[in-house]
Amino acid sequence: AWYNRHYQAVQQGMPPWYRFLLPELRPLLRPGMQLFEAGCGQGHILRQLVAEGRLAEDQIHGIDQSQTAVDFLRARLPRARLQVMDLNRLEFPEASFDVVLLMETIEHLADPAPALNGLARVLKPGGTLFLSFPNYLHLPWWLVRVLAEKLNHPNWIVLQPIDQIYTVCGVVKRVQSAGLRFEGGSGSIYGPPVLYQWEPDVLTTLLNRLRLYWASFHPILRFRKP
Repeated sequence: AWYNRHYQAVQQGMPPWYRFLLPELRPLLRPGMQLFEAGCGQGHILRQLVAEGRLAEDQIHGIDQSQTAVDFLRARLPRARLQVMDLNRLEFPEASFDVVLLMETIEHLADPAPALNGLARVLKPGGTLFLSFPNYLHLPWWLVRVLAEKLNHPNWIVLQPIDQIYTVCGVVKRVQSAGLRFEGGSGSIYGPPVLYQWEPDVLTTLLNRLRLYWASFHPILRFRKP
């Protein structure tokens, strides 16, 4: 119910974790590839890939727990393969997808192990998983979260029904336990979260080249299935 209410409003713009994923994702895409996003929401990056001609609609698969989100995306990508599904019980054959996206979703799972094992199962050998999440090694965000709770200002942040606390090391260990190999990462939002709209891309790109993604607010981690 929470997510259906959340997705009744159209979310404008491209979130920064998707924006900085695109330069890594575009070179991987080839004709005939199948891409799957778990927790696709309103499909920001899926719609962008179709608009750019990187993928045809029927190469795109997406699931979400919100019927409202799936209906929204179906209206815009009618030939994409979209459905409401439990991320912990994926109903796809083994080795179905070349690329899997799990963006800003792992922190909303009570136990991520079943979902990660399922994603590893449906990823093809040699395929790539991209994963992003709010990183608690990003000190400005950690401070805002703590103060919002201690000072009783819930309007400072948007907490969902489940909001786990993770760091890069913790997430890497969990995904590796599912059998995937960590290959590296990039970051999005290095400064205070409330100022992210004014953070210049050139600064983010520089910090990513310095491999400081582990300190960003929304790191984008890349894994490969052996």
